[in-house]
Order: sequence, then C-alpha cells, then structure tokens
Amino acid sequence: MSTDRDTVRSYDAVAAKYAAEAAAMPEWVATEIDAFVAGLGGSGRVLEIGSAGGRDALELEKRGISVRRTDISKRFVELLRESGFEADLLDPLTEDLADPQRPGTPYDGVWACACLIHVAREDFGTVLGRLAQATRIGGRLHASVRDGDGEDVSTHGDDTAPRRYAETYWREPALRSALTDAGWVVSEIRRCMGRPDDWWLSVRASRA
Repeated sequence: MSTDRDTVRSYDAVAAKYAAEAAAMPEWVATEIDAFVAGLGGSGRVLEIGSAGGRDALELEKRGISVRRTDISKRFVELLRESGFEADLLDPLTEDLADPQRPGTPYDGVWACACLIHVAREDFGTVLGRLAQATRIGGRLHASVRDGDGEDVSTHGDDTAPRRYAETYWREPALRSALTDAGWVVSEIRRCMGRPDDWWLSVRASRA
C-alpha cells in the first residue's frame, strides 16, 4: 500500500464520491459478512483495513461486532470522523497495527474487503503476516482480491479529476500459498462476481 502514492492521492481526491458510489452492498459482500460474523460467534473486536466510506463496518456493527475503522487515505478517515465515527489513518505494511483501545490484546478478526488489491505483490506476504500477528489464534480473516494475472493500473474519472489505481491480481493457488505462509489457515476461497466480468477471490481463513 505504501508503494503507490498515486493510488492514495486518487482516493483522497474522490473520497466522498467514491463512498456514495460504494454505499450499496454487493450481494457477494453481504454473504461474506454473514460467514465472517458466524465464524466470530456474533461478537468480537475486528480490525478493518480499507474502511473507505464505512459501509461494511456499519453492517458488522449491526451484527454485534466492534470495528476499528482504518484507511490509508486521509480523506476517507476525515469523512468517517465527520460522520461521528472513530477512525485511524493506518498503513498496514509499515505502521503499528495494535489496537489503541485494547493495548496488548489481539484482534478477534480482520476485515479487508477489496482493498488488498492495492498492495504490491512483493509486499503482500508481509501485510498478511502482520495482520496474522495482530490477530488471536483462531481469529478470523476476510480478504478479497481481484482474480487474474499480473498487475495493472486502472484509470477512472476525467481530465479534471483523473483517478489512477495500481492493482495486483491473484490466482487461487498463489493466493492460498501466500496466506498459508503468512500464518493463516484457509477454509475457503470463493470466486465471486462484482460487476459483469469483474471477478474477485474472497478468502475465509483463521489464524493458525
């Protein structure tokens, strides 16, 4: 995530618009929230990476989960705070992940929906390992990345507000390997469709 500042700047520039566009819950994400909450037994303290506009955190909290909202985009953090939520600016590759509300206590889970696509391949294992170290044994992970090969830069917006996002794609065998090497036990990787021809690999895992 630290590796591409253009991606962070793009999110900073359009945070409010992005949050509005992403407010509707995709069916596949709703299904993953159900599974994640069930795995936690309906309670627990969760670290959310890439909270953006806060859609998923609200749904998790409705189900009895306590969520620490974080994002690498300063503007997303500001928007969350303006809406009355506590939120922290956090880069999971380089910064301390410990919960300021519970010093010395690991999280019960990590929710990282559709955000780790922006982690460079060479940093991915490090991020997964750091998330595992911050989570209790048996704690749950949801992470989702785009299904595909290689890397890409997706461009959106227009000349007045260009948006540039560096994205890394994954195939299931390599993704499963990276998770296992980082200290996660994979229970399932589901292939889910977002928009037409927009395929995601959605991970359900627990801390080894």
